[in-house]
Amino acid sequence: MWKGIDVSDNQGVIDWEQVATAKVSFAILRSVRRSGKADHQFATNLESCRKHNIPVSVYKYTYAATQDAARQEAQQVVALLQSRGLTGTMVWWDVEDKDVLRPLGAVKLTCCIRAAQEVITAAGYGFGLYVGLYVYKERWFDFNAFAGIRLWVARYYRGYRTMTFDDGPDQSYKPSVNQDITAWQYTSCGEIAGIKGDVDLNISYEDPAAWTQHVAESGVIYTVSVADVWTKELAEIARQQFAARGIVGAVHKVIILE
Repeated sequence: MWKGIDVSDNQGVIDWEQVATAKVSFAILRSVRRSGKADHQFATNLESCRKHNIPVSVYKYTYAATQDAARQEAQQVVALLQSRGLTGTMVWWDVEDKDVLRPLGAVKLTCCIRAAQEVITAAGYGFGLYVGLYVYKERWFDFNAFAGIRLWVARYYRGYRTMTFDDGPDQSYKPSVNQDITAWQYTSCGEIAGIKGDVDLNISYEDPAAWTQHVAESGVIYTVSVADVWTKELAEIARQQFAARGIVGAVHKVIILE
């Protein structure tokens, strides 16, 4: 497991040298505020993480009640990341606002999230979902519509009692959902050297380096085949066999240049 923090300008000025010394494995930075402008500490936090080789992803707390609003929020995040030379960065879409989002209903909220996802992934960035466990349990949106998307879940099992970064969460309290989770935010009352006051603490169940999307190579594509054969006749047989199993395929003629 990897231990990390998520921060915003609510944490004020952070001493990232001390944070790095504490062996933080990743940092998730707030990207854009509700106003559409960058988090006041984003630039400083990003450069400090780069300096201390702390893997970075970002989050966006969404207030979008329409698909157009979701696209606008997503475009603001993309513009910020591009302005800082970030490529392939994971964007965690933070779905938790009870006043704006819960009243929308599952169908409308699902469409809003999908609209944001399309903008972010089209720009070459990763897309993940952050939710409180209550959002999952109450099924605010259709989680099945985002099958395969990384999921970061908050569950604070110790209430508002302070936990130090060296404390490990009790895995018996890991959020119980019907799918694998990528990360668990286990307290909002964390304590770590370099940050004054409370900070969110998290663990990831996979290497955060895997969250970064690789940039596409210009002029290069990669294909995945389900069967490799040497003749046209065998290719046609394979196509028919897969079709009988409901797998739609096509026969491709590949010219090998020596």
